[in-house]
Amino acid sequence: PGSRLFAPPADVPASLGVRLISFDRPGFGASDRREGRTVLDTAGDVTALVDEVGVDRFAVLGVSAGGAHALACAVALGDRVSAVAVASMPGPLDEVPGGWDALDRRQRPAAEVARQEPARAARGVVRYTQRWLDDPTTFLGGGTPDDRALLDEPVAGPMLAADVTEALRPGAGGMADDLVALWMEWGFRIADVRSGVRLWHGAQDTRGEPDFRYLAATLPGCRAEVWPDDGHLGVVRHWREVLAVAAS
Repeated sequence: PGSRLFAPPADVPASLGVRLISFDRPGFGASDRREGRTVLDTAGDVTALVDEVGVDRFAVLGVSAGGAHALACAVALGDRVSAVAVASMPGPLDEVPGGWDALDRRQRPAAEVARQEPARAARGVVRYTQRWLDDPTTFLGGGTPDDRALLDEPVAGPMLAADVTEALRPGAGGMADDLVALWMEWGFRIADVRSGVRLWHGAQDTRGEPDFRYLAATLPGCRAEVWPDDGHLGVVRHWREVLAVAAS
């Protein structure tokens, strides 16, 4: 789970001349929940947001589950999107070789239910997640060694704790809807995404490696890079690099 608070220190985008606009997907943080939303629905939300703040053309950056939504914007919004950057993202279950088999023993049955009864699957995720809502930061303890090390850093640690706490403040509905949307068909194929996406992956994130390999091989004209010493949250150590690429 994540919110608009997952962001670099303000001086990083400022030093690059980047105007960084982050937002909460429906059901997270300050955004109202919208049950049954799809990955492609994010493009409509982004359109409304950038129109409201007076931005015509923009780059998109998505991290982890947000990568799917960034690709959706690239597909749906055409020339309004100037560049696309994604990091540590999963691929579609039906495209990544072994994607279904890689789901853990709790997620696989839920994903199968989602294909038939998405609302029922979302309710199951909400029930399962209730146990963590009293202390959302417990979600952060199960990552790679480098992800856990970030929690002790004076800038990254408080940002990550604030991010997950804000994301789950309204409850687990947003997280459930996010998972169900990712388990469903995305509404586009990876090979249909525009050319030139920049893709990053942390080598410690071994669970995400098959997704990275598939995306790197299938995204047209993709420029992919591995961070050898980082995990799933590697972008937190590479904000400047990623934002500079997205803005170039």
